[in-house]
Amino acid sequence: MPVARPGRRNRERVVAAVLTILAASLGHAIRAAPVSGQVGIVGGANRDDVGDFVTADGLRLAGEVDGFHAGIFLSFQRGRFGARPAILYRQLRGAFVDTDLGAIDVEIIEIPLDLRVTAPLPVVRPYLVAGPVIMFPSSARPAAQDALANTRFRFDIGAGIEWNVGFRLWPEIRYGTVIGSLLRSDVRAAGQGSSRMSTFMLRLGISF
Repeated sequence: MPVARPGRRNRERVVAAVLTILAASLGHAIRAAPVSGQVGIVGGANRDDVGDFVTADGLRLAGEVDGFHAGIFLSFQRGRFGARPAILYRQLRGAFVDTDLGAIDVEIIEIPLDLRVTAPLPVVRPYLVAGPVIMFPSSARPAAQDALANTRFRFDIGAGIEWNVGFRLWPEIRYGTVIGSLLRSDVRAAGQGSSRMSTFMLRLGISF
């Protein structure tokens, strides 16, 4: 039976503790203030470190790659605390490299479940955000599709500003770490290198 490394166990404990604290704070806020809701669209750029890994078939992860993301979200606010589920499309351009096929893109459908803590200001309100992200990676190239896991999870943290200009603007910066890898476990076992993944994102949301 494989034994989890201490560093990974510590990260998982920190993630669980942060989610517990945020959920408890949100639950307290729900009992104390009226709820408001917003529907919005969001988009931005991402830079991903997908690792330096070569599969047994010679397919190689490309290291740092750029891409973009876009989607829709619902924002629920109660006092200083809020929840913001979303559905996003994210592209990683050239995440894989193959000798014969060249650069291969990876596409990911993501469901982030954000929890927010907002400063109580009238027009420009800074906020902190954290939460899990469910990821469904895929690729149009069969060689890459066969190597990808069906589902993965990421944990994001970030900060932004909710700016009321008649409608609301949400400029935001985020960092996320994938729990595990984009690759299937049997592919990782047969290949060589590191396939840990992290992402850095700049995005702008607009809600009405």
